[in-house]
Amino acid sequence: MSEHLPGLRDRTSHAVNLAVWGDHGPVVVRWEYGAHALPITVRIGATMPLLNTAMGGAFLAHLPEQLADPVLHAQLESEATDPSTRERIRSIRSAVLRDGVATTSGGVIPGVTSVAAPVFTAGDSLPLVVTLVMPTRAVSEQNLADHAEELLRSARAMSDELGHSAQRDVI
Repeated sequence: MSEHLPGLRDRTSHAVNLAVWGDHGPVVVRWEYGAHALPITVRIGATMPLLNTAMGGAFLAHLPEQLADPVLHAQLESEATDPSTRERIRSIRSAVLRDGVATTSGGVIPGVTSVAAPVFTAGDSLPLVVTLVMPTRAVSEQNLADHAEELLRSARAMSDELGHSAQRDVI
């Protein structure tokens, strides 16, 4: 799987990261820097928020609620039970399941657009998430769609390599 991330970076020219699910949310385990400068530095081992990040959106859509909800409550505190927040979470989940990717722009860092897709493994393991991170100024509607397609191709290839059966999209 190690060749997929730098390959995706090289084909898109943008930063790529890989995240696993941790006790407190998505944890960045790998970062491949792209050709474009970003107004962000994310360290390996950083835990990212579930809301406002593409990475978090991909996890929200593909994790069982009993795993994601306690983390949401911890990250959002009293806001997690607000009806508008619950509706936003449902909306994120349905959009990611419909589109195959989660996309955010300026969610955590102004000027950064991200698109993320799940990478499934064999059996009932939790998914990984691969994310493209781009300066918003370098993103048009068309190249975002092209990058999302490239990301999906890479995520599917990684899933295949990890023994995922295509019949299982949500765990």
